[in-house]
Amino acid sequence: MTDANQMLPIIRQMLDAESDEARARILLVVSDVVLMRHREVFEQACRRIGFDLGEQFIAVRRAEWHAVRGADGALRNALFAEFRAAFAEFAGVAP
Repeated sequence: MTDANQMLPIIRQMLDAESDEARARILLVVSDVVLMRHREVFEQACRRIGFDLGEQFIAVRRAEWHAVRGADGALRNALFAEFRAAFAEFAGVAP
């Protein structure tokens, strides 16, 4: 999906975003299924524009997908939520 004519609109939005904060907002809202299916494309986009924090965020989301849950279904490791909160704050959308 590297051809511009075949590029997902959300990837095009990431590449055309005016700032890393805007790119972070896009990564925060992309669905898990889209990110799972096109993870490498998102990672390549982050590399292409030098958005290292975005690539780290994708790695954390990927780790979340594979993480063992507690008996209540919640993630056991609070670091996932802490990283997501810090990323959201960077993006300007912290609660």
